[in-house]
Amino acid sequence: MFKTNGEQPGDPAERGHGRRMAVEGSAIRSQFVDAAEAVLAEHGAGALSARKVAAQAGLKPQLLYYYFRTMDDLVLAVVERVNDRRLTRFVDALTSPEPLRALWEQMADPGSARLAAQLTTIANDRPSISAGIVSSARQFRALQTEAVRRLLPPGSPSAEGIVMIAASLARTMVNESALGLTEGHAEARAIVEQVLGGLKVAGEPVRAEAR
Repeated sequence: MFKTNGEQPGDPAERGHGRRMAVEGSAIRSQFVDAAEAVLAEHGAGALSARKVAAQAGLKPQLLYYYFRTMDDLVLAVVERVNDRRLTRFVDALTSPEPLRALWEQMADPGSARLAAQLTTIANDRPSISAGIVSSARQFRALQTEAVRRLLPPGSPSAEGIVMIAASLARTMVNESALGLTEGHAEARAIVEQVLGGLKVAGEPVRAEAR
C-alpha cells in the first residue's frame, strides 16, 4: 500500500494555511498529479509515497502537502484526472464513424486498465478513495449503458448486460496480459469483432453529460 513515510508536516495550522493559499489550477499541483500517475503506472501502488512522487516531479516532499492535505487527496486528484480523460475519450467515441467499436476499444485500452487496477488496489484499504472511485464508476457505467442502448437496434439484448460483459472481458484480458497469459485472447477479440461487424447501429443521437 502507498506510504506517507511520516513526511507530512506536523503543524495542522500550517497545513491549513498552505491549503488555503494553494491554487487548484497551479502548475506545481499538476506536476504532483502527473508524478503520482507516473509512479502508479510504472511502479505500482506499493511504490506510491510522498518521497517517490516528489522525486518523480523534481520537487521537495514538503511542498506536496502545501497542495494536498493528505496522500489520499493526491490519489483522489489522480482519480479525477483519469475520470476527465475517460469522459473525453467517451465523447470522442460517440462521435466516431463506428461508436460501438470505439467504445469497446476504450474499454480494452491496456494503459487505462493498468492504471485503474493500481487505483483499485489502493482503494481496497482507503474508504475515502474507494467511495470516490465507486461513485464515478457508477456514473460512467450509466453513461455507457445509455449510449449503447441508444446505439443498438430494437430487439437487441440488454444494454446493461452488454456493457458489463464487454467491460469484464476487457479487464480480464488486460490483467492476464500483464501476467503473460494470453491464451484465448485473440479468439475472444475475434468474437467481439464479429459481433460488432454484425450490428447495425440505430443512429439515435447520444449526448454525454459530464459528472
